[in-house]
Amino acid sequence: MMASSQADEVGRRIEKLRGEMARLSIDAFVLTDQSNFEYFTGYRSLFWASKSRPFFAVIFADDNAPLIITSTAEARTLNQSVGMPANLRVEFYSGFIEAGLAKLMDSVAPRLPVSGVIGLDYGNDHFGRGSLTLPEMWHARRQDIEIIDGSDAIWNVRMIKSEYEIELKRQAMKVATDAFFTCLEALRIGDTEEQFATALKREMLAQGAESVPWLPVRFGRADMAYSLRPTKRQLVENDYIWVDIGCVREGYMSDVNRIAKAGTVTDEEQDAYRTIRKLTLDVLHSIRPGVTGGDVYRNCERLASITPFGAPAAAASRIGHGSGIDLTEPPSIMAASQEVIRPGMIIHIEPKYETQLGVFQLEEVAVVRESGIEMLTIAAPETLPALKVHKGRVQTELVP
Repeated sequence: MMASSQADEVGRRIEKLRGEMARLSIDAFVLTDQSNFEYFTGYRSLFWASKSRPFFAVIFADDNAPLIITSTAEARTLNQSVGMPANLRVEFYSGFIEAGLAKLMDSVAPRLPVSGVIGLDYGNDHFGRGSLTLPEMWHARRQDIEIIDGSDAIWNVRMIKSEYEIELKRQAMKVATDAFFTCLEALRIGDTEEQFATALKREMLAQGAESVPWLPVRFGRADMAYSLRPTKRQLVENDYIWVDIGCVREGYMSDVNRIAKAGTVTDEEQDAYRTIRKLTLDVLHSIRPGVTGGDVYRNCERLASITPFGAPAAAASRIGHGSGIDLTEPPSIMAASQEVIRPGMIIHIEPKYETQLGVFQLEEVAVVRESGIEMLTIAAPETLPALKVHKGRVQTELVP
C-alpha cells in the first residue's frame, strides 16, 4: 500500500483519540507501549529491541500534531522512513532512559494547564514503558497534574478497524494459512518441530511477511505445551500436527491455528474434526453487533452442549479474542466479558478440544459488519488433512 495511505490512516487515528481525550478531559496522552506508539505515529524502528533508549509519543488535546521523543540515534532512521503524518514533530535526546524521561518532562509539562490530566497507556493489554518512574517524575515537576489509565480511550479507537487495517489482516491470514499447507507437502516422518517451524518461517517470509514472532509447533497426540518453543521432537506416524501462526505483514499480525495428521484418519477422528470445525464456524457466524463477548461465549457453550464433546478445554478461559497489530487484543470472548461487539471489530473464534483421539482446534477469523460477519480466513478444509506415509515421506491429501 502507498505510504501516503498509511499517513492518512494515522492522521484519522489521532483525531479519533483526540475525540476520546475530549470525552475524558485528558489534556495530553503519553504513549509508551510499542504497539500504541507505532499505531498513532506510523513510525517503526527495530531499536525497540533495546530497552535503554525509550520512545515516547505525545498526543495533545489542543494540537493535532503528534510529538515523538526519541534518541538522537534514530535521526537517520526517521529521515528515511515513510508513512508518518506530515505534521509530525520530533524532539531528540542524547543519552539513555533518564535523558529520555527528562526530555519528555521538558517538552510536555509547560504545555499542560493548571490541574492538567495526563493519560498513560499502562492499563488493559498494554506494556507501557517507564514503570513508576514516569508518574513519579511528573509529580515531582508538577504536583497539580493528575495521571490516569488511558487504556479504555486507546481501545475505543484500536478495536474498530478501518478498511485499510482489515485488508492487511486478511493478507496476513492468507500468508499464514498458505504457508502451512505448502510446507505440509514437504514434511517428512522424522522431521523435528524445529525443522517444520523453520520451513514455515522461510515460506512466510517468501510470501511477503516481514517477521514471524509467534509460531508454536507441536507434534503428538496429547499433553501439548502450546506456548513452548518448537523442540527437537520428531514427527512419527499417527501424530497430530498442531500449529498456531502469528506472522506480520505491514505491521499487522495474523493469528490462525491449523491442524493435520501424519497417517490414516479414522472415521471417529474425521467426525470429531468435522464437529469442531462446524462448532467454530457456527459460533463465528452467529455474531452480531450489540451482543457482548459473554453472549458469544454462552452461545458457544450452548452449541457445544449438543456435541459429543461438551464444553471446550478451560485452560485459556476464553474461546476467542480480537486482534490487530497485536497477536491478541480486546474484546475477550469469555463468560465474564461485558464488552459490546461493534462493527469493525475483528474476532477470532478458537475452541480447543483435547480428546483421547488427539487435539482438535481450528481458529477462524472475521470482521464484524452491520448485518453479521465477513470471513478474513479461508475456512479450514472440510476434512482433516491426512498425510499419507510413503517410505518415510508424507504426502498431503485431503481425505474425502
